[in-house]
Amino acid sequence: MINRLRSEFSLTNVFPVTTRDNVAWIVKLVPEIPLENIIIEPQVRDTAAAVGLAAAVLDKKFNNPNVLALWSDHTVRNEQEFINAIKLADQTVSELGKLVEIGVRPTFPSVALGYLKVGKMIKNVDGLAIFEFVNQVEKPNFKDAKKFSESWEYLWHIGYAVWSAKKMLDQYKKHFIKGWRKLMIIQQSWGTNKQEIILQKEYPNIPKTSVDFAINSKLTSEDQVVISADLGWRDVGTWDELKDEMAQIPSANVFQGEVIDIDLKDCFIYSTKSKKLVAAIGLEGIIAIDTDDALLICSKNRTQDVKKIIEMIKNRDMEDYL
Repeated sequence: MINRLRSEFSLTNVFPVTTRDNVAWIVKLVPEIPLENIIIEPQVRDTAAAVGLAAAVLDKKFNNPNVLALWSDHTVRNEQEFINAIKLADQTVSELGKLVEIGVRPTFPSVALGYLKVGKMIKNVDGLAIFEFVNQVEKPNFKDAKKFSESWEYLWHIGYAVWSAKKMLDQYKKHFIKGWRKLMIIQQSWGTNKQEIILQKEYPNIPKTSVDFAINSKLTSEDQVVISADLGWRDVGTWDELKDEMAQIPSANVFQGEVIDIDLKDCFIYSTKSKKLVAAIGLEGIIAIDTDDALLICSKNRTQDVKKIIEMIKNRDMEDYL
């Protein structure tokens, strides 16, 4: 994702929000991002807390800037369309004073993504259409997903948005008041010698929920408009999506490490161990991830359930494996 921003934007204006254990990776992979730009969460509190923290901090630092919110685990093939959509969204935020989300046309009936219902087209700017926003539908069943994917009225909700920091914080105050109160305490202390103490104290008390549930699902046409863009987008936040992104053809196998196989189809075997051989026979649609201290084996169509395994690990006080 960072590489797609380099061509048009200075990386000194990028502010990653992450936990402390990821900071070293960011510094190593993207040294152009100043260390002081990294906004460190004391603990994971889901996306409502993370997005709210970014809004509060950037509002304090820059006095209500327009903010582009992106997720790190996506791929975008149509880079120029991506850049054009970002610029149009930024311009539209300034013109309309609303939040602007960038959506993409569904390519299949996904039940793992939310959908944006749009109304009439407001205008078309160089091939990018701006639509009225109607509502957001979170992760529908397959029947509804099929209906949505066949209708021009629905776009995939991929979480890309531009908003002014204060407008977003206003939405937190309106829809997520408990989180907003904590964020305001954190914001007041930011940049002072009490910043870290207050952050450590208040952030863990922000209710743990997603920004989709806390904010996005409650927005109306008065709050937001939607830009439809052909981004060549894919979410690679799950192992099956990463496998499909890496595969030359959909049913091909993808191997990382020392792997030999007999009659495998549509499998992803990823080993981080240089002196360990993985041999597999007669498997189809299997994900196997072998690291120094853990082994994950799952069906390719069940990778969404990895989140459940993570919760089980946490509940059993085995977080050293995460």
